[in-house]
Amino acid sequence: MENTLITKPSIAFWVLGGLFLLWNAFGCYLYYMDMTMSVVDYTAAYGADMAAMRELYPTWSVAAYAIAVWGGLLAAILYLLRKRWAASLFVISLIAAVISFVWSFTNADYKAAAGGSFWIMPVVVVALGAFEVWWSRKKAADGTLS
Repeated sequence: MENTLITKPSIAFWVLGGLFLLWNAFGCYLYYMDMTMSVVDYTAAYGADMAAMRELYPTWSVAAYAIAVWGGLLAAILYLLRKRWAASLFVISLIAAVISFVWSFTNADYKAAAGGSFWIMPVVVVALGAFEVWWSRKKAADGTLS
């Protein structure tokens, strides 16, 4: 017989889990919109300069974006199901998010098209992703995730 300590989740566990789910679902929604939006709609939403950049995104960056958002959503679902795998998937999601931002941070034309505040969303994404990793690892260590 295996002796495993299973901790009853706190209110904070469920509240943060719900927020993780909403945040990651929002990321999936943005990814879906980015991939399916027509050129006309994209131009209306983001401007002509950003629309011109859209076709220049490297495939590896778009693939990392997909892994980041869908992996994050799966991690949030597993977190709410109290599965230890959630912590590992949050790590993969965060790494993929960082990879997806490399091109935008190193491409001068993209930075010019996006404007001076282009860095805000990547910083928010990485900060929240790092929190998800830290919190889920903490919950795995205390036995809440099994």
